[in-house]
Amino acid sequence: MKWKTTLVLLLLTIGVGAYVSLYELQQPLPEERARLAKQVVRLKPEEVTSLLVAFPTTSVTLERQSLDSPAGGVARDVAPQHVWRLTSLRNGRADEGLVNRILNELNPLESEQTLKETPDRPLNRADYGLEAPEATLTVASPQRSITLLFGSATAVEENRYVALEGSSEIAVVNTSLFEALDQPLEAFRSHDLVDVKTWDVRQIAVTSANRSYTLAKLTNAAQTQQADRWKLLAPLEDAADSAAASTTLSKLRALRIERFIAEDVTEAERARWGLEVPYATITLTTNEDQPPLDVVIGKVTEDDEQQRYAKRSDEPTLYALKTTSLEELLRDPQELRSQTCFEFFASQVSKLQVAWEGKSWTVERQDEIWKTNEGTTLDGAAVEEFLWKIRDVKLTRFVDDAPQDLARYGLDPAQGTIMVWVSGQTEPQTLLIGSTIEQGQTRYGRITARSPVVELPEVVNEILKTTPDAFKLTAQANQTTGPGDSLQDGGVRQDREHE
Repeated sequence: MKWKTTLVLLLLTIGVGAYVSLYELQQPLPEERARLAKQVVRLKPEEVTSLLVAFPTTSVTLERQSLDSPAGGVARDVAPQHVWRLTSLRNGRADEGLVNRILNELNPLESEQTLKETPDRPLNRADYGLEAPEATLTVASPQRSITLLFGSATAVEENRYVALEGSSEIAVVNTSLFEALDQPLEAFRSHDLVDVKTWDVRQIAVTSANRSYTLAKLTNAAQTQQADRWKLLAPLEDAADSAAASTTLSKLRALRIERFIAEDVTEAERARWGLEVPYATITLTTNEDQPPLDVVIGKVTEDDEQQRYAKRSDEPTLYALKTTSLEELLRDPQELRSQTCFEFFASQVSKLQVAWEGKSWTVERQDEIWKTNEGTTLDGAAVEEFLWKIRDVKLTRFVDDAPQDLARYGLDPAQGTIMVWVSGQTEPQTLLIGSTIEQGQTRYGRITARSPVVELPEVVNEILKTTPDAFKLTAQANQTTGPGDSLQDGGVRQDREHE
């Protein structure tokens, strides 16, 4: 019979083990049970589809809508999949920050204390301000809908009585959720005039009586992992200063709505607000398959000379904006033009050629070692130092935007050239150098792929007079460097690679 006893004991052991693994081990720890017991409600923000905030005299309904819906417009400065809208206010854009604050308070909403009815001690809801709640919050998700009732504040000012509709229990919770809800209507509205992500923007056009310009993005930082590159399309075509263009976009995105003037503007009222003959117009084109967004800037407001009326083409509302923030966008187009002659990192350069006074020389990177055409090994650090000197050359002014006779500037034929081959580019970056200007030391120049004749600084003369002798590998450098050394592969100037 011993084998039967053994079998029974084995089965009992397996059963106990299964019970422990399937039940006991899956039960929360005491600390976790205590924390869960304090939860009044827990809703994941991404699951919530609508919010209804109601006070005795006002209410606000917010709904999460897909960006693909027509109401989404060109608003893109939100999570990729949705946008919050005020359906109780003509589907206006909601303040995403405030909505997220409310949702975070619900994930979870925990009680400091829970009051429960007993046969000996019934709870009179009126004593806690819940018979006629000071506010209610209805939260809907695909799975369920709940309503929170907010009663009076407790003796401790940081807490408030709350109850779930249909529940006999009363919870004492921190007042932070109530404070997030207890806002004027305007607080629920987005105060961003243009809520668009930087990487979605393709083109910016600003038009005014005195200054107008159009900027187009050539590359996208989100895709290339490098700074955005821009081009000036109007009032003339030229390379744009990427930093200046990005700053312009940042200032555009920073435009804040100071006031909501009117919920609708009729055609008859447009002249009153200065929208028929606008002070300025800002047109924004995004990557999405959406029409451009126009922002029309009108007159100075009737009651505040520091503000101007403004209206988006996709919204009926009339806004007021600070005049100073608008003026920052009305830039002189000349300030947006690129002053650089070359764009490269020294580690990306594969070949360099300089021609001057009928002579030319070439150096080339071969297996991370700089050499002359004759095969002489050069000091890599010296070559890269020279490349940085070339890259740092900036034009001092634009001389002629539409030159008809390049010979008068000594540019046909050019008196000198600097050519830089960059890995990944089929054509070299070339700077043509012409004659000196008015017996001085500066020279005329012209950058490939750009039309204007420009004035170049005196440092160009030093560059032109340099020869490969300046890069000779000294005995000391020859002993301390080699094919894998940082001096040859550009590592000595890694601090400049990220400028």
